[in-house]
Amino acid sequence: MKRFFLPLILSSLSMSHDLWVEREGSQYALYYGHLHPVQGEEKFIKYKPEDVLKFECVSSGGKPLQYKFEKSYPARLKGSCGAVLAVFSSGYWTKSVEGLKNLPKDRVQGAIEGWLSYESVKRIDSWSQELKKPLTDDLEIVPLENPLEAKVGDKLTFAVYYRGKPLKDAVVAYDEKPVGSTDDDGRINIRIKRKGLQLISTSVKEKADGVKADYVVKTANLSFEVK
Repeated sequence: MKRFFLPLILSSLSMSHDLWVEREGSQYALYYGHLHPVQGEEKFIKYKPEDVLKFECVSSGGKPLQYKFEKSYPARLKGSCGAVLAVFSSGYWTKSVEGLKNLPKDRVQGAIEGWLSYESVKRIDSWSQELKKPLTDDLEIVPLENPLEAKVGDKLTFAVYYRGKPLKDAVVAYDEKPVGSTDDDGRINIRIKRKGLQLISTSVKEKADGVKADYVVKTANLSFEVK
């Protein structure tokens, strides 16, 4: 079956929750929910440990380091890392006449559309020029300058890559709000609005088998601290 992908217009469907990593002492913890909740939203949403497909430590030079993560809630990783990478999947989701179900489309009566969700997050804590390049072949956002030296009000340039190549027309969100789309080189400028943990996101969707899901949604997040 021929597959296609296209940048996804960010919507409540794909971006209704955040995935982020917090440093807690000598450990990293993976959280899901709303990094900056508004009234009526929960900051932390408990997930199943098996939803975490990968949680890895990388040196500031971009080399993988051998630390095992603890499959728990929240998932934890102990190590001295320049960056950490996590991949998470809450599985199949189907919109039906009876509401949204966390099931494949072929197991839901009155199904309207279904999708398979994957989310990833990369947190940077130490900088090197190597981190200006993607660490994977999957959807990924990279900073093209050191984000750890940024101050509130600074404008930083980022690039979106997919399958190792710059991705143009990808809609990018900052704090869950779309701020523009990437140019022909996959680049976008974003002005830092506040101190603390930053979260920059983008998504793509691909056609799926049409049985369990109509499409696959992939969301990538980039995170770093601004002091």
